[in-house]
Amino acid sequence: MNSKQNLTSVDLRPDRKLIDVNFDSYKLSLTPLPSFRAAFNCGLQKVEVSEEHATYEKIRCLTLHNYLSIDPWNLDCAYLVDAHGCIRRFYVSVESHIEPAQIVFTFGVDNTARPKLPPCILFPSPHIAIASDGIGSFFVLRTAVRSERSAEKWSIIFNEESTDPCLLLHSVFRDNGTHYLDLLLLRFGKPSNDDDKKVNIVIDWVCLEKPENTEKFDVSGIKTFEGKSVPNYAAISADCSELYIASTFPFKHIPGWGNEEEVQLADDSETNESKDGTEPPYKWKQTAEDVTISIPLPEGINKSCVVYSLNSSKLSIALRDPKTNEANTILAGEMYMEAEAEASSWMIDGDTLIVTIQKKIEGHTWAMVIEGDNRGEMEVNPEEVARVHQQLAHLTSETLNTEKSEGQLFNSGEIEECDSYYDSEASLVRFDASTNKFTHSANISSLKWLFNLSSSPNESPCVVLRHDVDAVVWQPTAPNPLKGSNRIIWKHQATFNALGYVHASKTNLKFCGAAPDASYAALCECQRRIFVYRQPTALASPLRNRSSGEVVRKVSLQQVATLPNNEDVYGFAVSNDRMYVLTESELVVFKVGVDAGA
Repeated sequence: MNSKQNLTSVDLRPDRKLIDVNFDSYKLSLTPLPSFRAAFNCGLQKVEVSEEHATYEKIRCLTLHNYLSIDPWNLDCAYLVDAHGCIRRFYVSVESHIEPAQIVFTFGVDNTARPKLPPCILFPSPHIAIASDGIGSFFVLRTAVRSERSAEKWSIIFNEESTDPCLLLHSVFRDNGTHYLDLLLLRFGKPSNDDDKKVNIVIDWVCLEKPENTEKFDVSGIKTFEGKSVPNYAAISADCSELYIASTFPFKHIPGWGNEEEVQLADDSETNESKDGTEPPYKWKQTAEDVTISIPLPEGINKSCVVYSLNSSKLSIALRDPKTNEANTILAGEMYMEAEAEASSWMIDGDTLIVTIQKKIEGHTWAMVIEGDNRGEMEVNPEEVARVHQQLAHLTSETLNTEKSEGQLFNSGEIEECDSYYDSEASLVRFDASTNKFTHSANISSLKWLFNLSSSPNESPCVVLRHDVDAVVWQPTAPNPLKGSNRIIWKHQATFNALGYVHASKTNLKFCGAAPDASYAALCECQRRIFVYRQPTALASPLRNRSSGEVVRKVSLQQVATLPNNEDVYGFAVSNDRMYVLTESELVVFKVGVDAGA
């Protein structure tokens, strides 16, 4: 039996200490990035898009698949699967040399069998790897020590065959005497309803167990989830007690372990109130200078019934019933940003209460009026959208331009195309394995997913979302009972200034990544170019802006790396010091350390 559940709504509140409101722009550096490469003639085991991949989700998944895997435990090693079904390892032995590719494992499949999905490789521990062949099998492999220059052959410790091929999303290894291996598999299924044209996406959370003094893993349980879109992010917590999913459409949990109640993921608007078509309690809009709130007034309400209080950080608006003298609170709490209370005002226009709040920091975009209050409806001002785009257009320039452009830089059609990422059901959710229920949900319908970032192999990967013009890195954490069930589920770890805006401007973009220490982010196009955006670094000697007189003590550099040929890019990975770029005939490594950005 299906049942709706109330999820705890979580607001993704960026840490203001990690947001640079005074960020100006990236400065183009002409310093080339050192590179070295290794050629190979064995080809890649690619899956070409054909008529059988007739759904958007499947085509998107195949087109954007990353055929290059980097070992998070040893960042000098990169892996791929060649056209013959062999896993090959590239090892960077010294700063500017790549060892010839070595075969560490062969799937041993029939050469006549055509892969239906791309192969995948994961590294849950320093001595275990997981690989899928794209035909119907996945393997758990013992890899011995992977940091050695000469690679040893991998051996199979678990093998599962199926008629349905799968993609590997994430895996976690635990050693408590008994070895546990949890992994997420993604499969494409047929729609459960014949009238439904969307493909059915299935995520299997598989738990493998290997008792002490045994050699092989056995399946101890499976949890299954179904949805209508490939998740942008799916990860298991380090202790395997939680699952996190970010997707455009909701997933539902299908019973798989014992007596589990099937639950349907509700979007954020369903967690607090039913969708009964009622009007929002207030509407609001903003300009660069102020925020305007419009509250519909019930019949019989006049100015003497308005209870209004505002200081620099808090706002309270209530309407008092003239008959009962009881006050109905409309808005109350801490505002998203500070305001100028003395310059703010309110008035009644017909049957509407209009409150105008003067921003203390002009030009900064508010995501909401009151922190955590999403009941109001935001009215988008096209002139404000055009102003923001015009102000920030220089951030995407590939050449240094100190002059301000006059007039509107984008027409409305271009703006709508650039900002067409709003999905009403997009959410980031937490699933509790102990209760078999989705417990927390963050509505990300207005936040575009950019990419995922692995800061440490011992922790769940981070998800990077666009916030205003920035890219904000969110790290999943366990709920803190002392702070309430809706606090500190996803922690703001780092910020890439203006990267959200830059990302939206790249029309030929294929892969994105960032260094584990968040020192830089990289955007890789389908061919030729990779754009590197570094965090602000202190200058050896401060500079002074000639026009404004402002002293510049830090600068954020942008660099452009160019591949030696026009081949398509099939894989991309980054570490703190290097970028790995895979084409059909070679692996190119760029040095992106601090010295390379000078």
